[in-house]
Amino acid sequence: MGPMKDLFGNNSLTDDKYVALSMMGSSKASASGYLMATLESATPEVRHLFSGFCTQITQSHEALTNLAIERGWYQAYGDPKSQLQEVVSDSTKVTSKHA
Repeated sequence: MGPMKDLFGNNSLTDDKYVALSMMGSSKASASGYLMATLESATPEVRHLFSGFCTQITQSHEALTNLAIERGWYQAYGDPKSQLQEVVSDSTKVTSKHA
């Protein structure tokens, strides 16, 4: 058993899939923030700095997305109905434990 399972138990949503999906969501938010900072920068030097950070975040998000697709954790091109069913199933796991 891994350290996350030892800490949170077998029924928690702390496995690799949920950690990767959480990181993907966080990287989207970070990229948005850096893009806004890039567009609002007053000097070319600061603009270049933020643009570089945005590029790095975008590249890491791409790598995470490819990993998630490869492992079957994220169906980027899946049928919308099956994607919705997966979200409902995952949500049920979370809410049933805390009801």
